[in-house]
Amino acid sequence: MTHHARLNLVMFITIAGLAVFLYFRPQSSNIHKYPLSTSSIETVQNLRIVRQQQEIALKQLDNHWYLVKPVQARAHEGKIAEILEILTVNSNQRLPLADLERFGLDQPNVRLYLDDEYFGFGGFAPTTNQQYVATSDQVYLISPRYVLALPSNVSDLINPQLLASNEIPVKFELNHLTVEFQNEIWRITVQHSDEALDEGTIKHWIQLWQMAQARELILEQALGSDFVVKGSIKIALQNGQEINLRILQNEFSVLLLRVNDGFGYQFPIDAGQQLLDPYRIKSNQILPEN
Repeated sequence: MTHHARLNLVMFITIAGLAVFLYFRPQSSNIHKYPLSTSSIETVQNLRIVRQQQEIALKQLDNHWYLVKPVQARAHEGKIAEILEILTVNSNQRLPLADLERFGLDQPNVRLYLDDEYFGFGGFAPTTNQQYVATSDQVYLISPRYVLALPSNVSDLINPQLLASNEIPVKFELNHLTVEFQNEIWRITVQHSDEALDEGTIKHWIQLWQMAQARELILEQALGSDFVVKGSIKIALQNGQEINLRILQNEFSVLLLRVNDGFGYQFPIDAGQQLLDPYRIKSNQILPEN
């Protein structure tokens, strides 16, 4: 073997050994983690999202979240939980809160307030694609998934369930029928119909209302001109309160607008029409559940 061949072999063995060492060496456990917050998710009572001067505000009452601005509504608890996860985040990098323009934090596109705690979301680091976040007089780098949890539309935070668990209906008044719970039995009064509905079908119709979840939530001011008013619904509740809904419809969907709240629940046309008419359950041969 020539001198150059031996030299090349030694170099190859050295490089290969170094590569094996680097690959199999224990990872350092001394990488410092910087928590963004010391607050607990369970203690948060108020939440605000500010995006381009548009504000969404929520408040927790009796362990449930409610929207209070720009509309009043039950909040989607799952999406609130995703937002609050930012309190559990640790970052590998922490920087002084200075030179804000460099981090895109001089005018953050999105600002999040959890009680008195502030999070400003800025630009992205070019090498890691992590996002700069300002909080507690520091700048941290975190995954962009936390800003993606912040909705751009308030309708994305409204609970899609048509009736809350504590909104127990005892009477429905629609254009052509009245359904009322009397003496432990649901009774139906229908105008211009000689066909009777059995109690099982009526119970199943009530269950549809109690379980109905909208495909989409739409604010009243965002409704398209293709929606036509088809009537109204008045629902009396067990607690003495009342829900007033306006029925709107277009070619593809039925929308039930909460008159006093300013937003509506949108359903596919077939599902919406079943809510409006229990006779459609019978004609579609939908059997009540046992």
